Amino acid sequence: MKKVTHALTMNGRIHGEVKDPDLSPREVIEQRLALLDGVDRYSLSLWRLPTDVPFDRVDLAAWPQQYVQAAGSADGMTVEVRRPGEPGRRHFVVGRAVADNSGPAAEVVIPWDGCEARVYSYEVLSAAEAAEVFVQYYDNGQVPDTLRLRPLPL
Repeated sequence: MKKVTHALTMNGRIHGEVKDPDLSPREVIEQRLALLDGVDRYSLSLWRLPTDVPFDRVDLAAWPQQYVQAAGSADGMTVEVRRPGEPGRRHFVVGRAVADNSGPAAEVVIPWDGCEARVYSYEVLSAAEAAEVFVQYYDNGQVPDTLRLRPLPL
């Protein structure tokens, strides 16, 4: 069996390895993102396990330090990436590239668990679009080059 390298976190509190006897990692990710409804299942994070630390030994108070996460529903969600940066960590919203002459983008509210995220219209992704981001992040720790990252002040 292939070594487990990543974990998923649902709703910020339900953690599990990315492994399934019948599904590929891509299929597990696609399935979990498609379950998001903004109410009962409102967020999903994907993160790399620490090197040589089994999942049941990960200190969840200190980990994950880098991740990709989505919040909202399968029809419309925001996707964010947390990376190391100066100073400290850096957090970004993932969005589609837009033409320079396209004018100002509309702000969209994405509800999740009684909260809301405000993003631009080109930053609202479907579950299928988010899955492409998550799968590339799973494969190489990056987001697709065709997408843009907007820094979030934290």
